[in-house]
Amino acid sequence: MVLTIVTIDQVPSALHKTPFWVMTALALAAAAVTYLPPGRSVRGMVVSPSLCFTFAILLCWDLGPAIVVQSLTVAIIAVRARQSLPEAVLSGARFTVALGAAYVVLLIGEPDPFHNSSLADLANDTAAVTIASLAFTAAYGWAVLASGSQSPGTGSLRERLAGLRDPAVHLTALTMLSPVLAVTGHVSLGFVPLVIVPLYAVQRMARLSQDRQRAAHTDALTGLGNRASLQTAFARIRADRPRHRRGPSLLLMDLDGFKYVNDALGHDTGDQMLTAVAQRLTAALPEGALAARLGGDEFGVLLREADAGNARRTAELISAAVNGPVQLGGLEVEVAAAVGVAVSPQHGVDFAALMRHADIAMYDAKRDHGGVALYQPGTDRHAQRLEVLDQVRHAIVTEDRAAVALHYQPQADLRTGEIVGVEALLRWTGPDGRPVPPDALISMIEHSPVMHQLTDRVIDDAFAQTARWRAAGLLLRTSVNVSIRDLFRDDLVASLRRSAATHRLPAGSVQLEITESALMADPTRAMRTITALREIGVGLALDDFGTGFSSLQHLRHIPLDEIKIDKSFVGGMTTNRHDDAIATSVIALARTLGLRTVAEGIEDEQTREQLRAAGCGVMQGWLLSPAVPADDIPRLVTAAAARPAPTPTHATAPLHLGTPVSCAS
Repeated sequence: MVLTIVTIDQVPSALHKTPFWVMTALALAAAAVTYLPPGRSVRGMVVSPSLCFTFAILLCWDLGPAIVVQSLTVAIIAVRARQSLPEAVLSGARFTVALGAAYVVLLIGEPDPFHNSSLADLANDTAAVTIASLAFTAAYGWAVLASGSQSPGTGSLRERLAGLRDPAVHLTALTMLSPVLAVTGHVSLGFVPLVIVPLYAVQRMARLSQDRQRAAHTDALTGLGNRASLQTAFARIRADRPRHRRGPSLLLMDLDGFKYVNDALGHDTGDQMLTAVAQRLTAALPEGALAARLGGDEFGVLLREADAGNARRTAELISAAVNGPVQLGGLEVEVAAAVGVAVSPQHGVDFAALMRHADIAMYDAKRDHGGVALYQPGTDRHAQRLEVLDQVRHAIVTEDRAAVALHYQPQADLRTGEIVGVEALLRWTGPDGRPVPPDALISMIEHSPVMHQLTDRVIDDAFAQTARWRAAGLLLRTSVNVSIRDLFRDDLVASLRRSAATHRLPAGSVQLEITESALMADPTRAMRTITALREIGVGLALDDFGTGFSSLQHLRHIPLDEIKIDKSFVGGMTTNRHDDAIATSVIALARTLGLRTVAEGIEDEQTREQLRAAGCGVMQGWLLSPAVPADDIPRLVTAAAARPAPTPTHATAPLHLGTPVSCAS
């Protein structure tokens, strides 16, 4: 027999005794006040303090009464938690298996603390009850794992075991309190209330654990799930899915213009908008689907089973339900969402791949203004960008001159025809041997640390090549383009100074070309960098002049050396009087300010003559030469020097090729 308050032949009459009914009443009362997570229906196991009383009944009054009382507590919890009948039966079966396992241990150990007084017997009784408690927890955990879909955690065994860790601690604590309760009841029922305090502490611990787990899987603002809950549900569906059934589909939804709502109306209004969208999304969900807020204005929907067609139709229904005006603080704000669709296993068998492809499809929907887009393989621009970044980084580190190289386009004095400078232009050759346009390359890497590495490489190569030309007697000015991000770097000046020292050249041997858009992005930061560059003697050219919105303001405040007239004006000088007037006016303005002018994109003699007549200083374009490898520059310089100087059609001011004039004042 087990921990005998009564013997086996006394059990029927003992059930009428006060201690048994007190334990039963307390067990049912504990089930009635057991904490349940908020929600319409609670799935999975619920750890209730009633177990402490039912396990005490097992210790004192046998297996049958314990199973009956535990089944009643399960029924009470199932009604309160709105569980289905199969879920309640499954929960009762788990407890029955666990109580049976504990009972077997008790039969073997035969603990009898009320009749044994020696230390050896006490140690035996303690060991038997402890092992019974552990057997109960182990059997219950095995029953949970064996029942599959109701188990906590995700699909893998390791993750499901991790999900059982906290419940196992609570179960063990409750069952190990039972002997204390049994002994207390045996001595005097008046001491039973004293057990309530530690029992409350155990229940409080269980509640905090459940709250923590729920918070880790719930978005606090909208009440929807979060990314972790979506990933957990995906893994569970994949684990439960028979091979002949379709896999889950993922919809990714992003709100258009949400940033402007936050900026214009405040974050509180933005939160109201997100809450309204979450309510619309929840109302539009098909049965079995799970919605989650992934962060910001991004939402995800997981469909248990759907092919591409069904998933797209569901996405269109959700889009139609979410879109439309919503009242926010007395204002009517239009909600518009873009939804991307990815289907498993066609678009990915794991959560990360499906999420990435749904994200790509969502941006396709934004770009095409179609509202909904299904992922199309081959449109993974993010993967392409990462691949290019890796290739460029590898080429820089290994100094692969075949992949990353500089070509140089010469610049000639329009008055004498002499080549006086070059512009360094990046050339990138992909792994397939095909050249990639520089603009396309820069657009992919500009907002990554690789851009800084590439700029440092270009600057160092430009200094090295300029030093080689100078050693050969060619005194050429080399221009290098820098991006917006480069201009805002704290170490750009240090990089220039380091390269100049390495190649034993003055820092002014290389001139930097900056664009108006770079200056407009953050004028204060740009001016700090420009001032530091001027202090070490680096020349500055304003590239693409005339295409921005504040050119004259720049001429007033920035210490420039050169203005480059954009080819969009130069190319139309001979056919468009407006382009001619703009180019001529810029030249006149630059001469007045003491700045050098370079005209880009000269492709015919007539354009060159008009620019020379207008007083432009330097030409650059295909008429002189396209960009060529560095080894071809000496030949071009020699050929230009051998040609007779062009006959001027108008008197032009001499071109100053010495120290540039600064217009800082």
